[in-house]
Amino acid sequence: MTDTEHEDNLEQDIADDASQARELAALFGEAIVEQARMVDIADLNMTDQMTAAIGDGIKHLKQLKGSPEQQRQWMEKQEAGLRLLLCLWIMDMGLLDKIK
Repeated sequence: MTDTEHEDNLEQDIADDASQARELAALFGEAIVEQARMVDIADLNMTDQMTAAIGDGIKHLKQLKGSPEQQRQWMEKQEAGLRLLLCLWIMDMGLLDKIK
């Protein structure tokens, strides 16, 4: 890989990250996205309840796929802890494309 190709890939990665951050902020709010960036999901002590909540949340967001306004409205009704947990999971697992 040449230096130019490496720079182009790096620029694309940065652009992709910025795009993903905007989409996540539209769904979760900027404060939740910023909090999620400071937490490593591997550091969480995941409980069965948390795992079930993630599964239910992702399932619900997928049911609303293609309706970003409905997704956002549903998300606003959820507790901040669940919003953060879902944001972390979506960021870590690269699931944004599967729910939007």
